[in-house]
Amino acid sequence: WKPVQGRFMGLSHYEKAIGDLTSAMLTLTGLTMLIVGIWLLTRNWKQTPAKHSLTLCYAVGATMVVLLSWRVFELNHYVTAFQEGEAWALKMKRDMFLDRRGDPSEQLALLSGHANALLGSALMTVLAFGLHLYGFFRKKVAWLRGIFPGVILLYASSQVISVNWEKMMASGDDDFLNSLVHTVFFSTGTVTLQISLGLMIAFALYRKLRGFAFFRFLVFLPYVTPVVAMATVFSLIFGARESSLSNQFLAMFGVEPLRWIADNTPITEYLFGVEWSGLFAGPSLGMVTAILFGVWSYTGYNAVILLAGLTAIPGDLYEAAEMEGATAWQSFRHITMPLLSPVIFFLVITGLIGTFQAFTHIYFMLSSTVNKSLHVGSIEIWRQISLGKFGYSSALAVILFVLIILLTVAQFSLFSRHQHFGD
Repeated sequence: WKPVQGRFMGLSHYEKAIGDLTSAMLTLTGLTMLIVGIWLLTRNWKQTPAKHSLTLCYAVGATMVVLLSWRVFELNHYVTAFQEGEAWALKMKRDMFLDRRGDPSEQLALLSGHANALLGSALMTVLAFGLHLYGFFRKKVAWLRGIFPGVILLYASSQVISVNWEKMMASGDDDFLNSLVHTVFFSTGTVTLQISLGLMIAFALYRKLRGFAFFRFLVFLPYVTPVVAMATVFSLIFGARESSLSNQFLAMFGVEPLRWIADNTPITEYLFGVEWSGLFAGPSLGMVTAILFGVWSYTGYNAVILLAGLTAIPGDLYEAAEMEGATAWQSFRHITMPLLSPVIFFLVITGLIGTFQAFTHIYFMLSSTVNKSLHVGSIEIWRQISLGKFGYSSALAVILFVLIILLTVAQFSLFSRHQHFGD
């Protein structure tokens, strides 16, 4: 942060990492809208939303249309001025163009993309408003009104993110920004699978099977096993060579060998045969392998915590529900899940924080291969440190820290009030 020629050097690190600051703030706003949209969609499913929710969502949709209209007009005016050689347009090419050399074709492509987004946003808003009126007059489909707020916010957030992410990738550090995308893939996949599998294992252990203590120890064993040992075993199982255990297993069914850890091919290309890029492409096969490693390591921990939560639920509640004629699914939905929700909420919070900071597991897996699709945020920070860029790596660490804080605050703000913490 030493001042040089009237400015602070530290600020340039952040600008180098995330590129255009305005686009970064708009992308962050889009992510916030995405989280709120998912929350509204799950909260208002088959319910009539409050009037203020509908007002807010239609206001967001209308604002998005206005902003995109202004952006289309601005780009059109700028491209025209640049092609005519006006001085102000030539001076602003660094801020306006993705390519700082100033290629008008890039701005024309952006103009076309924003125009398509504008048309889609306007049609989406009109369609949502029309369906809302249809649901208002037809009581049998009144539940349609419940999904509008979430759908509008999801669509608006996707447009905001797609419009601004490209500018960030072009003007910022694409290695670091890609590592954030990889972090989201790793965190989402690992936390979802380990909690889901942990819940199933906890229910199985809750039945008090014979050898209960032994199975509980067996489930918890991967969590206390040294990471180096587990990484070595996983490298042997999911190695890139044809002699690896996973490829030998696939060969039994006539499947061609895969490169697993070393493969940076998106999983959607394997599953559907389509070549997408960015978030829509999904994680690579190497990242899926890393997710499996994380699930193997932490599922036992989640299962033990969830088992403790299950044993704390009074058995009288299940007996009363059974006497009232409730099915097993109804008991699970109306008794188990509400009373277990604080435990799940705790595991989600700590799981997301831990996976966003993930380093050790992926670092040891990278020791046997080179795959940039495994470079999560912490790995990219370590790589910059190894290159001697201590100030820049510190700036990247601060950005990652801020993202974790914002994600945690968002979860507490949106979901903590709906948890059943008891008296």
